[in-house]
Amino acid sequence: MKHRLRFSLALATIMMAAIGSPALAQTLTLKEAVALAEKNSPVAIAAQQRVAEAAAKTRQAEAMFYPMLRLTSSYSQSNNPVNVFMYALNQGQFELTPDLNDPAAADNWRVSGQAGIRLFSGGRDWANRRAAKAAERGIMKVKDITLDELTMQVARSYLLLLTAAEYVRSAESSVKSYESSEEVLANRVAAGTALKTELLNIQVQKARAEERLLQARNGRSLGKEGLRLVMGLEDLPFTDFETLNQLVIPEPSTQEPGERPEVLAQTAFADAARAQLRSAKSGYLPSLNAFASIDRFQGWEYDGDKSSWAAGLSLEWSLFDGFLTAGAIGEKRAHLKAAEEAARLVHLQTSVELTSASFSVQEATERVGVMVRAVALAEESAGLTRQRFAQGLALSAHVIDAEDALIQAELGLAQAKADRLLATATLRRALALPITGDSQ
Repeated sequence: MKHRLRFSLALATIMMAAIGSPALAQTLTLKEAVALAEKNSPVAIAAQQRVAEAAAKTRQAEAMFYPMLRLTSSYSQSNNPVNVFMYALNQGQFELTPDLNDPAAADNWRVSGQAGIRLFSGGRDWANRRAAKAAERGIMKVKDITLDELTMQVARSYLLLLTAAEYVRSAESSVKSYESSEEVLANRVAAGTALKTELLNIQVQKARAEERLLQARNGRSLGKEGLRLVMGLEDLPFTDFETLNQLVIPEPSTQEPGERPEVLAQTAFADAARAQLRSAKSGYLPSLNAFASIDRFQGWEYDGDKSSWAAGLSLEWSLFDGFLTAGAIGEKRAHLKAAEEAARLVHLQTSVELTSASFSVQEATERVGVMVRAVALAEESAGLTRQRFAQGLALSAHVIDAEDALIQAELGLAQAKADRLLATATLRRALALPITGDSQ
């Protein structure tokens, strides 16, 4: 009795663990696939790191507006007259002695604190900071572009997988239909009411249908691997997915485009180029710096120590630099013009993408309607042909033609549905809406 109880408890534990495991029981939706890709894909992770890199460059540019503090320390010994003279003078122990040309060795320990800040740089620091911030904004939008492209890749892979699953279902149905026809013909051949060639024709077509089924199953397996790759997963722990009839990507309720990240990115890069041009022009202006330092000197040969300080301003102005500044200005001006034209080109491209996406959605929707009718007609024709064949009123060639027409119609409908979903996702992207339809 105890053994039975233990066995029952162990079995219940195993069943609960199997039920609670999401690896096989959970259905992977498109939205969940996109979320996993944004979290695990190397493409998404690299895009996030580029944003962090741009933020670090902005901090570097802002560093020029803060004072620079530095602490140094050094210890030295020497019998060089100049060094010994400086050691004694800094330590407050200098005396005129008859052996100035051949002094005894002396030592010196120096601790120095230094501070400096740039007061004016001709506008270079301000321009560099603006350029860095604009570039950071652009990189952030590039990250959004990357995530949008990743979402589209996930959607394409997911739809390919769902289409492959429809191919498998259609191929399985075709094989079963040929098996039924084969059974009918085998009985007729055995009864002497049908030729064996009729049976052979059906068997050949059944073999072809089985070949298509193998290809469809292989395509479904490859589709899973493609989805796993774009999601950045080492393993795809899901066996269930949405179907083409279950998956919904709502058509947008508005045709007014939002701010595309592609346009915002190129606009930000143009702003950065404009600031870089301003930075290059600062080469014609002077720069003013402030500095201060505190030093302490100590030695053991003279047994002296002394502190001193210094502070002041420094002005630098390059009156002629061999046309270096002029060349830099020409370079940045050309770079700015190219960036402005790139922004204009992206604006034109996005407007064309919106028009093209709208036409694609309309075309795909009409195709779905046509293929739905085609499937209905093919199903009715195949059903009638099977009935006539079972009654001996139709030839095997008629069955073969009807089955081929049905499977082609079913495959066309599956592809049309996938194309409509993908076209809708593309239209949402063109309108700067969430691709998977999280909002209208």
